[in-house]
Amino acid sequence: MRKIYSMNSEWMFKKLEFEMDESNYILEQGERVDLPHTWNTNNDRYRGLTLYQKVVSINSEHKEGELYLEFLGANSVCKVYLNGTFIGEHRGGYSTFRFCITDKYIWDKENLLQVYVDNATTKDVSPLGGDFTIYGGLYRDVNLICTSKAHFDLCYWGTKGVLIHTEMDKNKSGVVQIESHTVASEDMEIVYEIYSQNKQLISSKRVSVRKDKISFLIQSPELWKGIESPALYLLKAYLMKDSEITDQIELHFGFRECKLTADKGFFLNEKHLFIQGVAKHQDFEGIGNAISKIHMDKDMELIKEIGANSVRLSHYQHDQYMYDLCDKEGMVVWAEIPMLSMPDNSEGLQNAENQLKELILQNIHHPSICFWGVQNEIAMNGESISMYQKVEHLNSIAHQVLPNGITASANMYYVKNNSQLNFITDMLGYNLYYGWYYGNIDDLSEWIEQFHRDNPQIALGISEYGVDSNLKFHSEDPKIKDYSEEYQALYHEITYPIICNHTFMWGSYAWNMFDFGSDIRHEGGTIGKNCKGLVSFDRETRKDSFYYYKANWSQEPFIQIANKRFVNRAKSEIDIKIYSNQTQVSLYVNGKNISTINGDKVFRFNNVRLEKGENEITATAGDCMDKAVFVLCDAPDKSYIFVDPNPEVNVKNWFTQKTGEADLFPENCYSVMDTLGDLMQNEEAWNLVKEMVPKAAARAIPGAPVTLIWVFNKMSGVYKEDYIKEVNSRLTLIHKKK
Repeated sequence: MRKIYSMNSEWMFKKLEFEMDESNYILEQGERVDLPHTWNTNNDRYRGLTLYQKVVSINSEHKEGELYLEFLGANSVCKVYLNGTFIGEHRGGYSTFRFCITDKYIWDKENLLQVYVDNATTKDVSPLGGDFTIYGGLYRDVNLICTSKAHFDLCYWGTKGVLIHTEMDKNKSGVVQIESHTVASEDMEIVYEIYSQNKQLISSKRVSVRKDKISFLIQSPELWKGIESPALYLLKAYLMKDSEITDQIELHFGFRECKLTADKGFFLNEKHLFIQGVAKHQDFEGIGNAISKIHMDKDMELIKEIGANSVRLSHYQHDQYMYDLCDKEGMVVWAEIPMLSMPDNSEGLQNAENQLKELILQNIHHPSICFWGVQNEIAMNGESISMYQKVEHLNSIAHQVLPNGITASANMYYVKNNSQLNFITDMLGYNLYYGWYYGNIDDLSEWIEQFHRDNPQIALGISEYGVDSNLKFHSEDPKIKDYSEEYQALYHEITYPIICNHTFMWGSYAWNMFDFGSDIRHEGGTIGKNCKGLVSFDRETRKDSFYYYKANWSQEPFIQIANKRFVNRAKSEIDIKIYSNQTQVSLYVNGKNISTINGDKVFRFNNVRLEKGENEITATAGDCMDKAVFVLCDAPDKSYIFVDPNPEVNVKNWFTQKTGEADLFPENCYSVMDTLGDLMQNEEAWNLVKEMVPKAAARAIPGAPVTLIWVFNKMSGVYKEDYIKEVNSRLTLIHKKK
């Protein structure tokens, strides 16, 4: 029978910032670490080769069996050696993989296990880039699995050797399709047992291992209905030699039907379900991606509190335990591979295909996963026919593995309504940031309506939307890019109703549920973080915007006074905002009842007078109560105001009475207002960009839709405004061809 031993303790670790022979190198000294582990914490941005080394000694009771090393996640290229002998390599940082070491293990002595992990940028292993930290390390569990000679195949795409896929037939019976992969002689058999949610045995079969595919028909099964009723079944599979069990695995699964329409959105078991979603990365502040079940439980607790019914597990395969939690709690899941930049080589496409197969095959049994993402913002640097073909290929691979699965993609603002990228996958999301990176907040409504007019046949939703907020910054008059908590709340209060008013959409995913690591960022008074979360990176603080969504989604009665961290006030009369899912709210200031008003989700009490010094604010709604303290001060608290040390360039400030827009950006000449794609079409202009902005030129591909000024603003800490003006002046000397 199978036994699993944790290999998480007592490793020696070292960064290898030098060249060496991996097969002959032995680490004599290093840092002692336990797993899960990453070195990319506390602003350590090292991306390169590292070594984890451990002495392994296995009990002799397993001498006649098979030995496997199991890695639940190693980012992103992993090579394994045992006693100096190469065991195997895995290229991809987010999926489970295993290596058989039976023939390489030396019994009756200590064996030296060496695991090289490298998170340096490659040309073939996705993600090739992205606005999140590519943490390195053995950041998930490592196990030793000891099996009998006959066992379920542990090397079939990182699965447990048994795949379960369910469907509903036309009579509403549940069809369970099971595919088994074994390492066993042909005279052996497999016993399958299916148990109900009440742990009752409801069906069983005994078949030859030669019959690797089998199906069960379950009459009138309990359906997995999302948060309403997430019914789960259990499969037990036994590999048998006569009456002896040589191996056993267990998998939970469920029955549900998923459907998308372009005019009404998403249906779960023929019942309309508007996706009230949040997206999340897996990392925690101070821990990085080396999280445990405790951290995943905390995330699920907060997602349930806010009242979401769906989660986009971005932008890569997450831990199996997280998918298990989503099954158990009824969260509809968008799962995806880390395809954020299309590789320009066949090896990169093959790696993306492998990661997609691993994602689907390792998770095909999870009823929570309704959407399978094949790309996110792939057109950041432009579009091409080759790109369309590669996305088409990944989409076809997904449908080959899972014919009736719903494939998904997330496009960015620059992808035009008629782009081929919009017509490949079954489900389409757009990542839109009106009121943050471009335009005004309410421009979103016209964009949605125009897209639907142009493409009424597409099942559309909003896959990302949000703004950054730093909990230190506050404003009574919040504006774009002030990074205040108040602007983030205002943004969501305007954006979410726009989404809800367009009932043909499948719904949305707020970006992001939690602040997350992004080592390329130095923005809004923080370093190495994307602060678009509704909850802080350490999960300790729910921002005001969290309570806005809780008021919209949660059934648990609550009340929350907004702007609590905006304590010091300079005005004697202020507006007080309250979030609640109750219909009537009363406000008290220093024990005095100010008013009672009826409302819906957001309650505003205007021109509330404060007394000098501290003012105790109390809000009630039925049995719910919340308190806050506001202090009336003599002058505004300047610590609440964000002062950008590297402000974005506002070209309007370049205009003078003598020099206007037509002078600085003449229509017949190139300028920083042109897209990278247009600049690339002119050899002289592009050579100038390569000379003066080499980092932007190196990443751009033909047709890139972003403007050069947009690139400069993204790199505001690198290039000074006078330098940008010089680039613009030199570009305007180059005439466009008619």
